[in-house]
Amino acid sequence: MTREKWLILGGGLLIGAIASVLVKMGNPPNMGFCIACFQRDIAGAIGLHRAGVVQYMRPEIIGIILGVFLSSIIAGEFKSRGGSSTFVRFIMGVFMMIGALVFLGCPLRDILRMAGGDLNAVVGLLGFIAGVGAGVYFLRNGFNLGRYEYSHSSFGGLLLPMVFAFFLFLLIKENVFNPEAGGPLFFSQSGPGSMYAPIILSLIAGLLVGFIAQKTRLCLSGGIRD
Repeated sequence: MTREKWLILGGGLLIGAIASVLVKMGNPPNMGFCIACFQRDIAGAIGLHRAGVVQYMRPEIIGIILGVFLSSIIAGEFKSRGGSSTFVRFIMGVFMMIGALVFLGCPLRDILRMAGGDLNAVVGLLGFIAGVGAGVYFLRNGFNLGRYEYSHSSFGGLLLPMVFAFFLFLLIKENVFNPEAGGPLFFSQSGPGSMYAPIILSLIAGLLVGFIAQKTRLCLSGGIRD
């Protein structure tokens, strides 16, 4: 195999191992990493929804975003850019998140659930593959949202890392926006939102996965498409 393929294989093995450690240290079962579930918890933590059992500022997502950002800066690959058809992309993202949460997991968690012996995840993977196939069909038949364009200013690309660095500050400082929740921001007292690994461990895990994702161009739908 080429060096690039070894890097991708090693990155996948390391991410799987990190996810297992996070579950062992307190994350919900088969949820060492789940981008959709963690974003749901973060949305609850800042009060965008009030489902009391899924509210927590997940350090893993903060770590991934900062890890990818730092990795791209170090490699000289950081470029601020924007896409066309913004509203269409937003609506597609909404439906993608709805689908992930109905299934109870993103594609990454689907793989982790299969590794844990959950046969429902196999059904989910088959549906995911079918969806990727449908997307490829439409792309080959002319569907196109338009190419991205590089921005003349890097500020737009800095906004997301800055926002999540602020979220990390709030989490560490333990600002209590909801005193009855018993923790920083809005913090679940029961359910998946109350299950988490130590903050520093989750943050380091997220940083590592962010570095790996940036170097390997990790994308499960893209991998299936290829």
